[in-house]
Amino acid sequence: MSPVRLVHIAPELPPTVGGIADYTAILSERLAEVSDGAVESVLVRAGKTPAEPPEVDFRCVDHDRSYSAKALSATIEQLSNGASGPVVGLLQYSSYGYAPRGAPLWLLRALQRACGENGVPLITMFHELYATGPPWTSAFWLSPVQRYIAAQLARLSSAIVTNRAKSAAWLRRYVPAETPVRIQPVFSNVGEPEHVPSWDEREPYAVVFGGKRMKTRLYDALQPAHISMMRDLGIRRVVDIGSPGAAPEAISYMPVEERGIQSAESISALLSDARAGLLHYPVDYLTKSGIWSGYVAHGAVPLIFSPPRATETIHDGRHFIRLQSRTQISTDEAVTVHQEGYAWYQTNACTVEVARSMFDLMHISNPTL
Repeated sequence: MSPVRLVHIAPELPPTVGGIADYTAILSERLAEVSDGAVESVLVRAGKTPAEPPEVDFRCVDHDRSYSAKALSATIEQLSNGASGPVVGLLQYSSYGYAPRGAPLWLLRALQRACGENGVPLITMFHELYATGPPWTSAFWLSPVQRYIAAQLARLSSAIVTNRAKSAAWLRRYVPAETPVRIQPVFSNVGEPEHVPSWDEREPYAVVFGGKRMKTRLYDALQPAHISMMRDLGIRRVVDIGSPGAAPEAISYMPVEERGIQSAESISALLSDARAGLLHYPVDYLTKSGIWSGYVAHGAVPLIFSPPRATETIHDGRHFIRLQSRTQISTDEAVTVHQEGYAWYQTNACTVEVARSMFDLMHISNPTL
């Protein structure tokens, strides 16, 4: 049988530093593995990032920020016509990746041409749906058109994947009942160790990981009571990785060591030895956070700053600990989260499981496979 050509469309690819760039490259690799080479990915970079040569092991077509519906639809049609076997399209969708204001009507028009009736079957992974904000922000005024584009892309898709239960519920409103809409938490893009150290074997530090703005919010939220709870868990220092410039020298006499930008391998090693990972993020959005997935993939206990929110697929005290809901944290609870978070990741979010689910959706989208 001829290989299945996957036209994998993304706004960015490595060497661009970003979750979707890594997500696209890693998923393409895993799809080739789980299909025993039956999936042949062609990556189409169609976003706003500078056109640096992609660092990927697949054929790549670069649209150089053209934002041209005609050019993208022609590329998809050319890749489809030139395939020796079945073809499926896979769109990694985050609206601001495809347009400066997050309203990529050009992308919708391109896919309507190439993937409409009798066109290339399309699977869409919705990383984001639409933005919201107060009336004095552009997000407020552009939200209606962003919602329109997301709804139209959903209607155009033969299968849908997204990373949050609430996002899935919103998307189901716009598609027929028979269209699959699956919830797929994001995977770690900084490694997935098969075995991790036990709680007792871990080093006495917690990791802070992410961009400067997010880390600044986190450090502003940390209070002496939180540091006291961390000390009760045997944590004696904080290791800051990622964008530099946010870390103080110490918080309530707990030293902070700033490491800066690190390779994926170095980050994986740091997370594997850490007792915990700190994050300022709403708990009902954690399944779309690559930072949180990196923590649980390595067995580090996620300590989260978040308002109290309902969660459906993960839970406080099992997959994370919301710091504001605690006056103390027992070692037993930390060990439970360390174990259950890691176990949950292996069966719900690891790259192999994601690739198997996506391969299944490819068969549903194109019955000729």
